[in-house]
Amino acid sequence: METKDLILRAWQERDADSLFELCQDSEMEKNGISYFDSKVECLELVKAWMEDFGFLAIVRKTDNELVGFISLGDMNRYEGYLELEYGIGANYRNKGYATQAIKCALEYGFCKLNASVIAAWVRSHNAGSARVLLKSSFTFEGRLRKHARDGSDTLCYSILKEEWESKPREQVF
Repeated sequence: METKDLILRAWQERDADSLFELCQDSEMEKNGISYFDSKVECLELVKAWMEDFGFLAIVRKTDNELVGFISLGDMNRYEGYLELEYGIGANYRNKGYATQAIKCALEYGFCKLNASVIAAWVRSHNAGSARVLLKSSFTFEGRLRKHARDGSDTLCYSILKEEWESKPREQVF
């Protein structure tokens, strides 16, 4: 899948070193992204993700540099209810990459996976991610107090298929 600046693609073994570098970012760890102790551990993880077609690498078109990751997963709620997860490395934030990747994932989720709802949860201190979700037409649903493993609040967002379908195409991409 492609956006103006990005390619969302399956993981490749060569992504392991870049993933390790991305995950050294203390903000990612603070926001719930797992910390990895070694490049070997990242390689094992990438090998597992190569088989998971819902979990994709986000790379720049210009240089194939890994800038982050995104997934649409089953939350074990009911068929058609998916959870969006994503992370963008520190050096790549505030460039519109998360918004582009999310909008691409929404199209894939609603058109190819026949999702009826796509939800996303972020920690309350992650204001940047909350802004990206609102910019991507998600609706704020509420706050789960002291819900996250670190004791912080979790903010809940979602977008319904009919809401997504009602958006003009220039707003979607």
